[in-house]
Amino acid sequence: MDRAQARPALRASGRLWAALAFVVVAGVGASGASVNEAGRAAYARGDFAEAERLFRQAVGTEPREPLFRYHLAVALTRLGRYPEAAENYEAALRLAPDPALAASARQGLRELAAARTPRRPPAEPDETSFPLEAVGGGWVTKVKLNGVRTARFLVDTGASVTVISPDLAAELRIRPDPDSRAVTFKTVGGLTSGRLVRIPSLRVGEVEAADVVAAVIDVGAMYDGILGNSFLARYTVQLDPRRAVMILRPR
Repeated sequence: MDRAQARPALRASGRLWAALAFVVVAGVGASGASVNEAGRAAYARGDFAEAERLFRQAVGTEPREPLFRYHLAVALTRLGRYPEAAENYEAALRLAPDPALAASARQGLRELAAARTPRRPPAEPDETSFPLEAVGGGWVTKVKLNGVRTARFLVDTGASVTVISPDLAAELRIRPDPDSRAVTFKTVGGLTSGRLVRIPSLRVGEVEAADVVAAVIDVGAMYDGILGNSFLARYTVQLDPRRAVMILRPR
């Protein structure tokens, strides 16, 4: 069976991170492939419990497909269920995967072994800085959402909440609750409204925050969102325009 594999990047940093090898597998049945695709979508939006459920369903549909076992192991890793993750990495290896997938599964097992080794948690740095780009009279920086998508956000210390564009929210399948109401915001362009969502993971430089409240609002074509105080208020913020960096210090 021929498969195109993308090697996952895994990293231990207080907790274990893993990125799925999102691939389409030639010869996999339509039912298993479609469920696997739904699991990938859930993983991308940060719903790891739903991803686990769907990948487990794909395994039940095609128990001899090593890729589905591998995807299930990665989702279990993100949920912190390391013994179950190790069992599924090993199960994938027993199913004679191609060399690329086998290497990824072995790497997953090595990362799990490292994660189980007790470590002293690293001290939080006194300050963290990240680069800015001057755009249209404001400052823009790169952020990473849900560990999978890098985007350009305007930094606005006066914004009460972070903002994400409708297109980016749709791409990451970040949706408001069905019963959530529209909230009105005052901007330099006047009043606008948007529905509130929660971004499972938002990372800027070396700083990462979970469950960040954001509003889904069209921000135009220059950037993908606005980094507001639902993220920034967790820190003391200092802008250094000479060096074009922003400095964050824990409160």
